[in-house]
Amino acid sequence: MGINKVIAAAVLAGCIMHATAQTRLPQKPRPHPATEDRSADDLKDAESLLQKQQYPQAEEKLLELVRKQAENPQAWFDLGFAQSHLNKNAEATSSYKKATELDPKWFEAQQNLGLTLAKSGDLAGAASALKTAVTLKPNVGGHQALIGAWLSLAQVTEDSQTQESLAAYQKAAELDPANTEAQLGVARMTERAGNPALAEQQYLKLAESGNSESIAHLIGLYLRQKHFADAETWLRRYMTANPQNAAAQLQLGKLLAAEGKTQEAIAALEPLYKTSPDPKSARELANLYLEAKQYPAAATLLQALVGQAPEDAQLHLDYGTALMHQLKYPEAQAELLKAVQLKPGLADAYFDLGYAAQQNKNYELAIRALDARAKLQPETPATYFLRATAYDSLRMYKPAAENYKLFLAAAAGKFPDQEFQARHRLKAILPD
Repeated sequence: MGINKVIAAAVLAGCIMHATAQTRLPQKPRPHPATEDRSADDLKDAESLLQKQQYPQAEEKLLELVRKQAENPQAWFDLGFAQSHLNKNAEATSSYKKATELDPKWFEAQQNLGLTLAKSGDLAGAASALKTAVTLKPNVGGHQALIGAWLSLAQVTEDSQTQESLAAYQKAAELDPANTEAQLGVARMTERAGNPALAEQQYLKLAESGNSESIAHLIGLYLRQKHFADAETWLRRYMTANPQNAAAQLQLGKLLAAEGKTQEAIAALEPLYKTSPDPKSARELANLYLEAKQYPAAATLLQALVGQAPEDAQLHLDYGTALMHQLKYPEAQAELLKAVQLKPGLADAYFDLGYAAQQNKNYELAIRALDARAKLQPETPATYFLRATAYDSLRMYKPAAENYKLFLAAAAGKFPDQEFQARHRLKAILPD
């Protein structure tokens, strides 16, 4: 889970909170009553600015206050709160750290320090602060605030400490069994911990209640397990409830394609493309048209896609292939040549380039393409035969004969027409 999602989830849960003067912990004694009264007034004024979301003015007043009252944890906390809202994460972190040093048992200070560290990308530091926070008693928000802290701890440890994250989600779920975020976190981390069967049960329980995020995770689990039929069932169920969800429609097309249901996949994606003609759906639909040998339809989409992404070698390959199957060999050759120029390691492009070049009587290019392919992939009967006929057309009979012989040895009776042609040409070019 990304840092922004951690922070967003915490905000929604009411986790980043401001402890006002009425809820702050007792302040330490000050040396002079007049100074104490003035400082209290200054703090009250600063907190009034915070309530009005006038953060620059509040920060200015609080910076002056902490210079005079460096041992005041509330002032440091308020300063961190203002700075975090001004996106001054480094300064906010420093201020919250000072508040926690002055009062280590302050729940809100530890929690806000953890969330600010998470926002800065310091997940290890965030986890340390949040581990302290969950051992303390909130001054604001009570039970729900503590649940929020456990959820934040679970989120910041997801990518580095699977078991610890799982335990934190489980604790949040224990404190609030109805909390779907906690339950989903338990399921997600259970899967990551290597128990997909248990995770499936947990996802199913949430999915049956209509939780869309759990349905998405359940579909993902089925796809990873290649349980395509189960994934399709839940995806269609989701789409019944969310018929306008374009991402789900695109996923259904991909799923049907993975199941080998090419025509069904096309039928699923064509309405999506007509409604939302974006590059993702166009590319997926073009691939399906190629698979279904609907080359004119594929070429129409691919021509537009190549125009939008002229540096995409795969698009040039796909477009060239669609053109070649329509016998548009000069145009196909240009596209396929562009593909290998953009990406010399694109092995799949070289045979089609060789074939298109030969059809254009560009035999030298055909041979170069086949030789380049041979450096990337093993030779096949088709490459030997194509190379042999290219050399033959150039009247370079020695390499032609070598490749005809290699073709016959590799073909082993599987290509009778071409084998007959190869034997016939060998007799013609090697009369002895």
